[in-house]
Amino acid sequence: MVSVKWYYRPSEVPDSVYQLLVQDRNTENESGKNLIVKDPVVKARELFISDATDTYPVSTLRGQCDVHHYQDIFAVKDFLPKPDSFFYILGYNPETRRLASTQGEIRVGPSHQARLPEYKPNVHPDGMPEKCQQWEEVRWLPGMPDCDLLMYLRAARSMAAFAGMCDGGSADDGCLAASRDDTTINAMDILHASNYDTGKALQALVRNPVPKGVDKKWTEDEQD
Repeated sequence: MVSVKWYYRPSEVPDSVYQLLVQDRNTENESGKNLIVKDPVVKARELFISDATDTYPVSTLRGQCDVHHYQDIFAVKDFLPKPDSFFYILGYNPETRRLASTQGEIRVGPSHQARLPEYKPNVHPDGMPEKCQQWEEVRWLPGMPDCDLLMYLRAARSMAAFAGMCDGGSADDGCLAASRDDTTINAMDILHASNYDTGKALQALVRNPVPKGVDKKWTEDEQD
């Protein structure tokens, strides 16, 4: 038994996908007149590598061939179309039906660029199709003095430390509760909900100084 790597011929790739590749290559090489892949002999030897492999008995194999790898289309000029000799540059994923570089390079070309709408000057924001106020939610309004915010966060962390120490039974548990990121986020969310009134926010924090962790948001029955 031998393990065989799957390669795809251009004729086995969707025509729309292959035509985009041809378009990109022509763009990279200006008019494309000197593109070596235009040679029908060389063009017939191009393959696309894939991650698929299969195992076959040796008796089913028809023969052996050589497959050379090149980094880009311009390096193919070194390829000699000998019998049973092929080359590949890109890989093909039959599940996503996409061609991709095997080198992890950034592809450049019309098919890899974002298509922007036509520019229309002097358009009022209400007339913009991409407006999304109805999906936005304000979570923070800057303007509070830094010293007041710092004092508020210190008080919030002190409350969290006390609650964590009472819950865990040790000073380390209190320090851990005070240093958690979600403790600070919870304090700032409550401050925003309190219209940046620190006194009102601290009163709310007394009832909930430490947000529940993910493991505590579920009951034992729900976790099972």
